[in-house]
Amino acid sequence: MFETNIIYCGDCKDILKKVPDESIDLIYLDPPFFSQKHYEEIWVKGEGDSETKLSFSDKDWHKLKDSIDPNILREYEHIDQRWKGGHSKGIHVYIAYMRERLDQCERVLKKTGSIYLHCDWHASHYLKQMMDEIFGYDNFRNEIAWCYRQGGRGGKTFPKKHDTILFYTKSNDWVFNADSIRVEYHGTGGYVSTGRNIVGGKEYKVHPLGKIPEDWWDIPALNPEAKERLGYPTQKPEALLDRIIKVSSNPTGIVLDPFCGCGTSLAVAKRLGRRFIGIDLSRVACDVTRKRLGGNVKVIGGESKEELAKMNPHEFARLVIVEKMGGTINPRKSGDMGIDGWIEFKTIPVQVKRWEHKVGRPEIDKFLTAIERDRKERGILVADDFSKDCYGEVARIEKEAKIKIELKKVDDIFK
Repeated sequence: MFETNIIYCGDCKDILKKVPDESIDLIYLDPPFFSQKHYEEIWVKGEGDSETKLSFSDKDWHKLKDSIDPNILREYEHIDQRWKGGHSKGIHVYIAYMRERLDQCERVLKKTGSIYLHCDWHASHYLKQMMDEIFGYDNFRNEIAWCYRQGGRGGKTFPKKHDTILFYTKSNDWVFNADSIRVEYHGTGGYVSTGRNIVGGKEYKVHPLGKIPEDWWDIPALNPEAKERLGYPTQKPEALLDRIIKVSSNPTGIVLDPFCGCGTSLAVAKRLGRRFIGIDLSRVACDVTRKRLGGNVKVIGGESKEELAKMNPHEFARLVIVEKMGGTINPRKSGDMGIDGWIEFKTIPVQVKRWEHKVGRPEIDKFLTAIERDRKERGILVADDFSKDCYGEVARIEKEAKIKIELKKVDDIFK
């Protein structure tokens, strides 16, 4: 039996290959939407008295072209050719990217399983066609419109106030716990007031638990003051996932989220007594989710040299300082004055360098200035490697300035 109640850091295309065939009861995925946005301002609460800025990108899809199976890529090249305007750049790469991952989702889903693909207007029409190909036209169950009031305003268009959730099953025999999600009837008409409704001579009675929700869901998006809000972009409300997980899985069933982000689906699955598997490419997202879930939930992966090299400098500094050293990150993304964070209750400043070449004596002297500016007597400099003169300079500084600078190599931190 493979391990559950776990978070994997890495590309779900690769990680899903390790999941056994037809072993998952429910898949919910909220992938990038092809929004052509770069999310730079992301604030995650809960790390002492600081806030941490994160980022991820949903643009420049054409740059991923070489990572995709060329045969699959060729299937969708015609899409890019038909779209007009620069905004469409890379749409066929995005569709091929999703195809590789949805193929794996189909393989691991049980015959009685369901999959919910969360998307929006940017590419939902192409994803619907792809889902028909992979799961079968006859296994399409609903196009759910999740309606909300938050968001932008219309100028010369109608305001966009809904996302699309495509609901498919693996076969004609699927789990659907209708009584677990029934809602109150609305209105005062004869159907509701008398408990009877006669249509075409056939009588329908009001269900004592309420009605099954229609395919438009009026569930509020998270507002800035919501208790469950973590500050992670595109975070979905737990009420949305509560409905999906209750209706399409049973207790102890396995819920898979291949793009788990800050872990809303996993948190709800855990609360409802389901087992779960979360996957995300961002090590920061995985660590945020682990903290949210608490307990003994593990994060596996994300620490190979290749994976670490793909991190942006701020994300890497956060991983080193917060996750590996138990410290606090400097919330200032720019103008940090040479200090990326602190450990031991902000008594020891830390600087993290991501250079291909060795850190030299000039960087030691600059860090010394930062330590003195911070009015501290000790600091830690983290880098891949240091030149020989660094160690002599550190010894000189400790002797003359009475400030101790400790040099730590990345390899030693991630052993």
